Amino acid sequence: MISIPSVSVIIPSNHDHSKLINIVNAVATQTSMPYEIIIVDSSNIINDCPKEIRLCCSKLGIKLVYECVQPLMPGEARNIGLNLATGDLIAFIDVQTIPRAKWLEASLNTISKNNVLGVFGATNFVAEKVIEKIIRDSFYGILPRRTLPGSVFKRELFIDSGRLISWVRAGEDTEWMLRLETLKLPVAYSTIGMVDYLGLLGMDLRSILKKWYRNYSASYDLPHLYPQKLFLWIFLYPLIIFIAFNWNYLIANWREDSPLYIGHITKMAAVFPLITYFLMRGIVLPLKRGVAFFDVLPYRFIAIASVGFMADVIKAYVFTIPRRKLSNQSN
Repeated sequence: MISIPSVSVIIPSNHDHSKLINIVNAVATQTSMPYEIIIVDSSNIINDCPKEIRLCCSKLGIKLVYECVQPLMPGEARNIGLNLATGDLIAFIDVQTIPRAKWLEASLNTISKNNVLGVFGATNFVAEKVIEKIIRDSFYGILPRRTLPGSVFKRELFIDSGRLISWVRAGEDTEWMLRLETLKLPVAYSTIGMVDYLGLLGMDLRSILKKWYRNYSASYDLPHLYPQKLFLWIFLYPLIIFIAFNWNYLIANWREDSPLYIGHITKMAAVFPLITYFLMRGIVLPLKRGVAFFDVLPYRFIAIASVGFMADVIKAYVFTIPRRKLSNQSN
């Protein structure tokens, strides 16, 4: 087994300790072992590190840093981990994102061969039950997805990019990764999934809707969402409504014999975008994300599009109501 003494693996956790033990076992048994594992635990279950974790790290010679803290947002927990890390390389992993045995080895090889400051995580989303697979196909797909969990970076990258936003419940990882792109920092991305996200397992429609509302509410003020809100509410929707109600008046002067006259245009303006939406959400996007053609058609695309529609309705609601009302909502 190759020893890599310069990697610090940061694990934020607010889950029960059985999940924390599982993720530490997966990290500790990598083909390239980390120098240290840093756990920032805000689960409030017990103010001590589980003995199974201590024994595992001690047996393998891995330095263990366990920080028990009050409940924190994910970005703040990761920032604490960054402050505690002493390795030259920083790796992020989450309790529900389980790395495969060669995750660290493959990541370090990618960084070395491409002479970059880091490599993003490539995550597979695991689903077993019907509703879990529909949720997966609607939002994530089969192809590995770029994620902060599973990422490995050189320490100097954080000097240029700064730390993660600490005051939001969700979306801080996406904002930070987009920040790296804006700064044009050299970071690679592997298309081979080396980590598996297990968070969809056990999900039902009610729980996923509650999670979406919580996450969209939490990420409402993140800057990378501003273009979406501006486009939806200031430009696209008003334009569609304006065209639908004024086309025949402005363009055809209400003359039905005019080639520019469009009958039932208001009905078409309502139906056509809806059909287009369902085709995009139910067929085009899932196929683009690696879902098999026969897993979409002939009928399953309706369920996939419907789940996506529910999420988009929640997003539209959150983006529309005043921020003051959202701040009173509990997570």
